[in-house]
Amino acid sequence: MSMLEEIWLSGLDDQDRLVKKGSAMERKLCLYAKNSDRMKAMLSEQQTEQYEKTIDVFNEVLTQSEIEAFELGFTLAARLMIDVLQSAELPEIDEL
Repeated sequence: MSMLEEIWLSGLDDQDRLVKKGSAMERKLCLYAKNSDRMKAMLSEQQTEQYEKTIDVFNEVLTQSEIEAFELGFTLAARLMIDVLQSAELPEIDEL
């Protein structure tokens, strides 16, 4: 596991994120829960198990995608900082 993955996984837990009341995210989560419950009610026990396994895999894909986006953003920010520092006119040691 890379250092950035460790920072992401230990520093940002999806369970700890608060969803603002009335936000678009809250509305989407409520819709997701309602539709998921409706779908499960229509499925047999075996189909429900398969549906839940599919959701678990999808959640893993989302998590990995978030980690990769975090790493990319962090890398781009670091490259931007390096570029800014390289182009900045820093005083010579004799001038200090």
